[in-house]
Amino acid sequence: MVSIMTNKTTSSSALAAQTIWVISDGTMGMEVQSLGLAESLSEDVRLIHVKPGSLMRAFPRLAKMGACPMPSSLKDAIKSHGMPDIVITTGRRHAPLSMMMRRYGKGHIKTIHIQDPRMPADWFDWLVVPSHDHLRGDNVLVTLGSLNRMTTLMSKKQDLPDAVTNMEGRKIVALIGGSNRRYQVHDQDYARFGQTLADLAAMTEASLILIPSRRSLVSTRSAMTSALADTNHWWWDGTTPNPYPWILTAADAIVVTADSVNMTSEAASMGKPVYVAELKPESGRVKMFHKTLQEGGYTESIDQISFYHFFLHNDKRLDETTRIANILAERMGLNSES
Repeated sequence: MVSIMTNKTTSSSALAAQTIWVISDGTMGMEVQSLGLAESLSEDVRLIHVKPGSLMRAFPRLAKMGACPMPSSLKDAIKSHGMPDIVITTGRRHAPLSMMMRRYGKGHIKTIHIQDPRMPADWFDWLVVPSHDHLRGDNVLVTLGSLNRMTTLMSKKQDLPDAVTNMEGRKIVALIGGSNRRYQVHDQDYARFGQTLADLAAMTEASLILIPSRRSLVSTRSAMTSALADTNHWWWDGTTPNPYPWILTAADAIVVTADSVNMTSEAASMGKPVYVAELKPESGRVKMFHKTLQEGGYTESIDQISFYHFFLHNDKRLDETTRIANILAERMGLNSES
């Protein structure tokens, strides 16, 4: 199945002449990074939904040698729309699709792959990897956090729920994640987090706005209900359009759970105080990511906050998407001045 979206946005490096394909299997956390970069580079962005074949998933390096059949949905996209100028993919399982398109384009398609593909860097034109990955090279660009669509999305006005706009006083937005490949989050973890938020609201005399993610448990709200009983709060319950990320504009401060690099990066792009709370202890690359952002002054650990300085304005904005897009535009000769 192919889903094609032509996006007409404007950015400093946009070139109407360049057609960019974002090739994705629909995994949102990866797709949003590719779209964010694509929209920052060009006005003509097409989202192509492709499921990698079983052979490609099992033996991804075969795509470099032309030994994997091209998915029929990708063939259909090429037949209908011709070849793109640039292909952007994110995540290891999409790397073979990038290599396949580069081989098919015979020098006419530039490939940009986000995250470490666990393959030689010179099999791609450009790689964009987070600093907590160790891959480096002449065609490798390193980011502090994940790329996102915040600039594009924030340019589109979105009305906030009445319950939020009618809230008086200061507001804390809590972005709530959940289980992942590293660990499982349980009701008691959410209950403990709910108590942390309740204590925070009481000390700062603030209202709470709670936004669960796709990975939050169905029981997350009930697990936190008891702790939040005495607070002024509003939950997004999934029955109305998701107010994220526009809800962040209403925040005087943001609390985000540490499990999501994407949510943390998006929160840090707002230029507001951002506090990170662990549902479970982090380790490895994710722990290193949070350490880097805290040392850079973009976030703070919720365990080290001072209630007296909680709402102090943070002028630092983490906008790696625009920075990387500008570097790529210059190096690929896509600047509008060129």
